[in-house]
Amino acid sequence: MYELIMKKLLLILCLFLMTAHAQSNLPPCTSPPFNNCYGTFTYADGNKYVGQWKDDKYDGQGTYFWASGSKYEGQYKDGKRNGQGTFTWTNGDKYVGQFTDNKLNGQGTYKYANGDKYVGQFINDNRTGQGTYTFANGNKYVGQFKDNKYDGFGTLYNTNGSIFQQGLWRDNEFVQVQSPPVVPKPPVNNAQDIKRQKCIRLGLVPGTNDFQQCLN
Repeated sequence: MYELIMKKLLLILCLFLMTAHAQSNLPPCTSPPFNNCYGTFTYADGNKYVGQWKDDKYDGQGTYFWASGSKYEGQYKDGKRNGQGTFTWTNGDKYVGQFTDNKLNGQGTYKYANGDKYVGQFINDNRTGQGTYTFANGNKYVGQFKDNKYDGFGTLYNTNGSIFQQGLWRDNEFVQVQSPPVVPKPPVNNAQDIKRQKCIRLGLVPGTNDFQQCLN
């Protein structure tokens, strides 16, 4: 009986080592503490991590499976989700983008199970910064967000692309009609550009002989 158990354990260990070696250039993890190796650790609650380790922490590329069905696949640093990754929740929500210390931080795309989608900036798990939120019915908001709410200048579009509301928003409430901010033109850097701008102001059309003579 003892020999049979040992044979099974040896077989499991061999399969583990072969799998680890096949998925990474790092050597397979054999026994804790794990350092600069690739391996799998299954917790008592059913959660499981498969990936790279450093100083006995998740570090590098890895995948974490929750017993509930959620999954994260991406980069780790010092035991936390850091870098680019994909998080899929059991309810069907999915985020692809940047993480910092286990939180959504930076540029990313969040697809909701109900068909909505947000593409833009995140800070501490919240939609904050410039982004686009597209509803499942085709309506769309493009503009500034703060803590998951419309906040700042933004435009709400109808499903046919026409503008429904455009201006300033505060805490998801439309407060003031306003035109889009004026984006300053880049400075003219050389004499040829100065000539081109002068000829255009004179009413000459680029590409015509008169425009070319003006440049000369």
